Amino acid sequence: MFFGIKTVKTVISLYLLAFVLLSVEGVYAANVEPSDQTGFLVVAADRGFVGNEEIRDAFEPFSASHPAALVFVTDERTQQTLQSALTTLHSRNVSRIVVLPLFISTAEPRYQLVHQLITRENKTVPTVFAPPYGESYFAVEALATWLRAMEHTARQHLLVVGYGTQNDTDRRAMYNDWMRIIKQASAGISFRSINALILPERAENESPEGYMNSTKRKLSNVLTSLPPTRNSKNQVVVFALGPKHDSMMSLEARLERLLPQNTALNSFGIEPQQLAMWMEREANRNLPLATEDTGVILFAHGSDFHWNENLRTAVQPLIDRYRIEFAFSMADPLTIEHALHKLEQRGAKAAIIVSAFATKNSFRKEIAHLVGIDIEDHQAEQNIANSDTQNGHGKHGHGESGKPVPRIMTSLPVIWTGGYEDSPLFAKALFDRVLALSKDPSKETVILTAHGTQDDQRNNEWLQNLESITHQMRSNGGENFKAFKVATWREDWPEKRAPWVKKTRAMVTEANKQGGTAIVIPARTTSTGPEKKFLDGLKFELGESFAPHSLFTQWVDEQIQQGIKQHEEAINN
Repeated sequence: MFFGIKTVKTVISLYLLAFVLLSVEGVYAANVEPSDQTGFLVVAADRGFVGNEEIRDAFEPFSASHPAALVFVTDERTQQTLQSALTTLHSRNVSRIVVLPLFISTAEPRYQLVHQLITRENKTVPTVFAPPYGESYFAVEALATWLRAMEHTARQHLLVVGYGTQNDTDRRAMYNDWMRIIKQASAGISFRSINALILPERAENESPEGYMNSTKRKLSNVLTSLPPTRNSKNQVVVFALGPKHDSMMSLEARLERLLPQNTALNSFGIEPQQLAMWMEREANRNLPLATEDTGVILFAHGSDFHWNENLRTAVQPLIDRYRIEFAFSMADPLTIEHALHKLEQRGAKAAIIVSAFATKNSFRKEIAHLVGIDIEDHQAEQNIANSDTQNGHGKHGHGESGKPVPRIMTSLPVIWTGGYEDSPLFAKALFDRVLALSKDPSKETVILTAHGTQDDQRNNEWLQNLESITHQMRSNGGENFKAFKVATWREDWPEKRAPWVKKTRAMVTEANKQGGTAIVIPARTTSTGPEKKFLDGLKFELGESFAPHSLFTQWVDEQIQQGIKQHEEAINN
């Protein structure tokens, strides 16, 4: 793993403290509230004293920086508590309320109750229900962290226990939600079997002894039906915001006394620090994004100091408008995490990752995993699943061993943009490179070269993008050039590379006949590729790549604006 559990807790605590320090300074110091702002209503099932105190611990720093109220859901008596919370928010002059449901599933009866009460009681201010905690990647990662810590999982049965059902209808719906989370959290971890058991709340007319006996039977029926394992215990994990009156009167303590033999209980709590970060992120997802609060991560391959500095120089005109950080790597988790946390420290409210790679799918799958896009954005998840995400740089990046990589916990909603493909700005910038070298177009052959990829289909798509760029060049002032040609080096795969080196050398040789000239332009982010090495001994003019160039700066700015637009559309939908 990249991070230990203690390290994750420490990092989250530090950034939770940063949220408080950033927000306290003068946000609501003057007793004058803005007339047009969003209020937040956090709703959670009543868990008893200790469990509720954990939620209060998460809520306090959040409420220090936002107009917010907290409601614990019990039964119809919750109506009075809710009315008081809504009155508090209305007194803050909010024009819109976003409900943050601290529930695993919308099928939970107490969620259904509070949803009905809010819909009935709040008639004056528009209300939006955010997805519950259980639909966030925070929930998936909370469970995944503990599953990754288990040993010898392939020999073990996994049972994840949830809580809160009241009848068979909501039990079945809750079971489906729990199984979705379990499958997402256990991806890449081999268990002999996985299953979920949703325990009911104790009915009013049911004695404590009767409830305990019924719960014991349910556990026994599931666990004893599993095929036996040799030298290994069945693993039971409690994953619920369940009862926790004190350390002895909790769901976990109750189960420890009820589980059959040959069973190991893995008890962990969902940390208040993580819940606070979830609240902050949901708030950021539901607030307009001002330009000065926009965080940007320029994501590119990276190389030596000069390569990297070219990109820093290229985006310098944007530094005063946005909060920009850099992540030059092939989706290295620590590099991405560092950039995200720097943006948090600088007060950004969202992070737009601008991918300065040639293709839109380069490392998209890896980044989507790290920041939870694959969990939370169902449309993006489908697009990623249906696309070939080969990055064109060999077997680099993370996750080579097949082990799941920990996700990055951040308070910032993350938006993915970029991949310049055959962008008109990219085409025009490369044509400027051609014109800077051109002396007699009628005798000059322009050859665009690119990295290429191993897969033949993806490489053909790359070649099609290059052909599109040459078409744009010819249509925008390049009609007098002798010829335009394209090539991909496929440089990381020797068996694929050799034929293309031969083809490209032949292109240069042909261009030089009868006094002609070959102008070779690397269709890359910056600097050049292996042109000098692969074309050694031949005569040609070598141009520069996309950055630094004013059109590259414009392209980055357009990607940022596209990200801001996506953020606004998500709020309005």
